[in-house]
Amino acid sequence: MDNIVISELRDSDRRDVFDLLQDAQTMRFLGPRRALTESESEKWFIKEQQAESRFAFRFIETNEIVGFCGITLIDGELDFGYFIRRKFWGQGFATLMCEITIHKLSEAFDLSQVKVFIANDNVGSQQVANKLGWPRKCEAESEFESGHHYQIRI
Repeated sequence: MDNIVISELRDSDRRDVFDLLQDAQTMRFLGPRRALTESESEKWFIKEQQAESRFAFRFIETNEIVGFCGITLIDGELDFGYFIRRKFWGQGFATLMCEITIHKLSEAFDLSQVKVFIANDNVGSQQVANKLGWPRKCEAESEFESGHHYQIRI
């Protein structure tokens, strides 16, 4: 499954990234739990071009952005997550993106200390965690929902 690669985020990727960020269904478990506005999407895009521990993934065949995966700082804690454009759901990309990202980040970060929160009704991400062999650590609450913390396994 070598049909996606980590890629630099280019100015020409704005349309693809905005497609992801402005899709209410995609954003249901991310950020403010709603589609971002045009100006919020622009700010996010500019910030993400400088990100060092979260990566854009590109579909080789069409050169489109598939999604993002990696670590970001949220409320003082390192948080691991991924998000994928809806048109690429159900194709195994989440698992592949997580595997590639974990391999890349494992040299620079103690991944046992990185938070992974998955909401109880985010069945897709629970399935990805199970495929990756990540055990549930404990029940957890976020500002928006109940769920569990998972432990990254390398």
